[in-house]
Amino acid sequence: MTDEKNKQKRNEFDDALRGYYQDHDEVRPDELIDYKSLAAETIGSLILGFLSILTFISILFLIFPIMGIVIGIIAIRKILNAPEVLSGLGISSCGVVLCVIFAAGGLYYQYYVSSYEIPISYREINFEFLAEDPRTGQINPNVILLADSTQKSTDRVFIEGFMQPTRNMNNVIEFLIGATPERSKFAPPKPTKTEFIKVKLTGDLVTSYRSSIIGVGGILYVNPKPEPGELVYRIEADFIR
Repeated sequence: MTDEKNKQKRNEFDDALRGYYQDHDEVRPDELIDYKSLAAETIGSLILGFLSILTFISILFLIFPIMGIVIGIIAIRKILNAPEVLSGLGISSCGVVLCVIFAAGGLYYQYYVSSYEIPISYREINFEFLAEDPRTGQINPNVILLADSTQKSTDRVFIEGFMQPTRNMNNVIEFLIGATPERSKFAPPKPTKTEFIKVKLTGDLVTSYRSSIIGVGGILYVNPKPEPGELVYRIEADFIR
């Protein structure tokens, strides 16, 4: 009788254990893990997105945002076509956005540099530096130091000013620039000896009249004692902006 009771208890114990393990080993449908793999191109588009910042250094690095946009679009299309097995839509989109932003910013910066930055080989000067002393009528002694014995500057200079009206509005190779816009739209100004600079374009350079600021660079000639009606300064320009 005792043996039967012990056997019954062992069977109940075994059944309890079997039920315990069965409950814990069983994977219920609502407990399934929804696993998705990351699209292969996703990380590549994000890395290229960060590398696109190099476009600010050189236009040659534009290859990074171009590749990043292409790879990012491929990743996005793959994810949208198989959303149940692939993930990374947000990362891919972020990579594409970074590529577009850095590419646009880099291109604008390169355009700004090429349009407004002074070439390294030119020394920037201004009309205040070139102006004569109103009391003595003498030009700045530092200007004389720019020139050698031939009254020619040893280094190329760069200066910005306003182009004065000329008879020819197109194909202009000689003109005057001053610190202020033209005095008259109907007649050329009568400049003082340091108020304007005579510019002569060299080589194949040619320009048209413009009312906005113009920048010229080249060799500066200084004539401290000009004849009446002549100017102190003349630039043979090999650069115009």
